[in-house]
Amino acid sequence: MTRPENLAVRVLRAPRGLPQPGDFQVEPVETSTPRDGEVVFRACYLSIDPSARRRLPAADSGPGPLGQIARVGDVVLAGVVPPRNGLDGALVGEVVESRDPRFRPGDLVRGGNSWQTYHTVAGDLLDKLTPVPGFRLAAELGVLGRPGFVAYCGLEFAATVRPNATVLVSAAGGAVGMVAGQLAALAGARVVGIASGDKPGYVVRELGFADCVDRSAETIPEGLDRACPDGVDLYFDNIGGPAFDRVFERLNDFGQVVICGMASEYNAAEAEHGPALRPVLRKRLRIQGFVVHDHYDQYPIYRELALGHIAAGRLRYREDVIAGIENAPRALADVLTGRSQGKQLIQIGELPDALRQ
Repeated sequence: MTRPENLAVRVLRAPRGLPQPGDFQVEPVETSTPRDGEVVFRACYLSIDPSARRRLPAADSGPGPLGQIARVGDVVLAGVVPPRNGLDGALVGEVVESRDPRFRPGDLVRGGNSWQTYHTVAGDLLDKLTPVPGFRLAAELGVLGRPGFVAYCGLEFAATVRPNATVLVSAAGGAVGMVAGQLAALAGARVVGIASGDKPGYVVRELGFADCVDRSAETIPEGLDRACPDGVDLYFDNIGGPAFDRVFERLNDFGQVVICGMASEYNAAEAEHGPALRPVLRKRLRIQGFVVHDHYDQYPIYRELALGHIAAGRLRYREDVIAGIENAPRALADVLTGRSQGKQLIQIGELPDALRQ
């Protein structure tokens, strides 16, 4: 059968530091013919996540220093590679061809792990999405997708949120931080964010944070002195880097740190060393990392919880949508420098007819 043009973004050269548009090239690629058990879907939205930087090649054109697997000439990778299921995917869209009896043309799905328009994917690696009243396809890559679930897992399985505790969330206006802060507030904590641009005002006015350190207007130490005068009980860290050092100094006895992401370090050739750990002993601190796929069996619980909070107006979220797959490189740079306004998405194609009525 004749298939529409499949545009993809390839790595043209290995980025040095922050990725630039000239590091990429948009060109058509072949759409693989599905085999038994496979599905072809047309992507409508592509998720742009900081972790995509880790999957780009290093300056020597080989796999990068943080374990990336893409090489010069490859289509840019996204999501989790290799994927375990649809939640690991970075795209949502509409099935156009299927050789899996569980899917038929017109079905909405989440999955796929590359920056391109059409995807041939094993049905086992797709989530079928069922529209319900108020359904928004974009939300399946944000508050109802992996970022929202990551926020939930970090608080549920890597920390203990206590009423009236001071919870500090970095990248508070980002895809994960927005949800983490609101869930912590719903658990009774006093939540403070770290953000820049218009996001400090947004998370306080719209999301219910008690305060926010504005990196555009004050240093992190100044902001913490103002917003967290009694110290920090739990730090939900999405960025790593020097900000972690500044927060570490202000952790209270029995404080907790959840290591969720290291967005500020993804452009570096080497990882940051971090602060001296003597206070961990003296203050009896708990520092916990987590991997979300350890908890995939809990996703239905999170989804039901999130849908209830959204319907009641207790959980709010925003997306920053840019049209055109050719703009994906610029969007990645925006995410890495904090310029995106919420969950960053690329709209690759038109929404299915059923969602435009």
